[in-house]
Amino acid sequence: MAESFKRYEKKYLLNEKQYSSMKEKLKGYIEDDVYKEYNLMSIYYDNDNYELIRRSIEKPKYKEKLRIRAYNPPKDDDYVQVELKKKYDGIVYKRRTKAKYKEVMDDIYNAQFKDEQIGKEIKYFLDYYGKLKPKIYIACNRKSYIGKEDKILRITFDEKMEYRFKDLSLNKSEKDESIRDGIIMEIKVNGNMPLWLTKILDEVKAYSRGFSKVGNAYLKEMEKENGII
Repeated sequence: MAESFKRYEKKYLLNEKQYSSMKEKLKGYIEDDVYKEYNLMSIYYDNDNYELIRRSIEKPKYKEKLRIRAYNPPKDDDYVQVELKKKYDGIVYKRRTKAKYKEVMDDIYNAQFKDEQIGKEIKYFLDYYGKLKPKIYIACNRKSYIGKEDKILRITFDEKMEYRFKDLSLNKSEKDESIRDGIIMEIKVNGNMPLWLTKILDEVKAYSRGFSKVGNAYLKEMEKENGII
């Protein structure tokens, strides 16, 4: 199975008070997504210089990443999501397929992808950046909603954001560390944001800001290594 997306995504860092107010004001406009609440576990691929992560931190006009993702701890022969995510001038493009967990962890270049065309695109990406390997684990608890009137509108809230750089797997570990406090709200739309949603954001004083879990985790880890924290 292959999936492709093209949409605008905006992120907002909320404190507990804003989060509570936002949920209250959204009642009547949104409803539970098919999967309302789940653990989201991802592993991001990069080279030994962390080229992709460091570039993302610089907030360029164009950036891209490769990750695998699961919603439950997978076994070796279970299929996981393999996703190419690219962002250009505020628009997010995703190309997603599946492959077996052990294959992508051992050698993603030679994994057998469910969708042959996306598999070729992933291999082109790997050739372009050189040897990419599993480099960082990111996890969070996610609540997901869709618009009542506009089913394309999607709003998610991420809490308990954690990471680790060692002993990588799509499983939680005692070594996981918090990325930061707060809740990340992400709004995903195909075009302009509804006026009612713009009004609610203004009332809650929620302002869009770039926030990368993987970028913030990398910066925190570098500060630890340099003895800053």
